[in-house]
Amino acid sequence: MAKAFWIFMVFLGFLLLLLGFITSDLMMWVVALIIGLLVRYCAYDLLFKKYDQKVAEIRQKYAQRKEGVKR
Repeated sequence: MAKAFWIFMVFLGFLLLLLGFITSDLMMWVVALIIGLLVRYCAYDLLFKKYDQKVAEIRQKYAQRKEGVKR
């Protein structure tokens, strides 16, 4: 339930950002920025942490493989 709420907030922020660009409404940009910051600081662990860990593991494996080739 919480994950669905934060995913909705991400889409809402994106939609407001697009509408703000189309209509040149500064208030929509500010609201989209606030939503983005809320998602970043309140929902990072829930939405993005697993992905970032997976990418870090892949980069580490690549760096080890690259280091092994140099030797």
